[in-house]
Amino acid sequence: MNKKQIGAVLMSLSFSALGVSATANANEASEQAQLEQAMSEMVVAETSMLLLEEGDAYHTEFTRIVATQFSEILITKEQAKQLSLQKTKHFYFSAEHDVETLAQVVSGVIDTDAPTYFSVSLFREYNRNNGGYQFGAKITEYEDTVNRD
Repeated sequence: MNKKQIGAVLMSLSFSALGVSATANANEASEQAQLEQAMSEMVVAETSMLLLEEGDAYHTEFTRIVATQFSEILITKEQAKQLSLQKTKHFYFSAEHDVETLAQVVSGVIDTDAPTYFSVSLFREYNRNNGGYQFGAKITEYEDTVNRD
């Protein structure tokens, strides 16, 4: 190989390396943009959660379903404070598409745990993926440490 041929091969390799580098940078930029979009959606999902208050139709329906089975041990947070109950644990359920399904899930856990008392906070959030709402609940279980049997 003469100097011209070596120079042409080196130039060709340099351009190939630049092309690969540009492609890698484009892929990295694309991946970064996708990550940023996913993170922004996560923030939107967190801020779109809405606590459903008493009187809301969904809250009323959910409470009616759960109270049918657990009327003696389902209480409000305010009642728990008045009775000086001790929180034993709490947990969250989410991504149920209707309150009936969520009530069934909650009922199963309450049946299994058999707490002295429990309260429920019901949440609703907008699901941007399917354009509908999902329901969630925070369950807090209580124990009466003052008036134990």
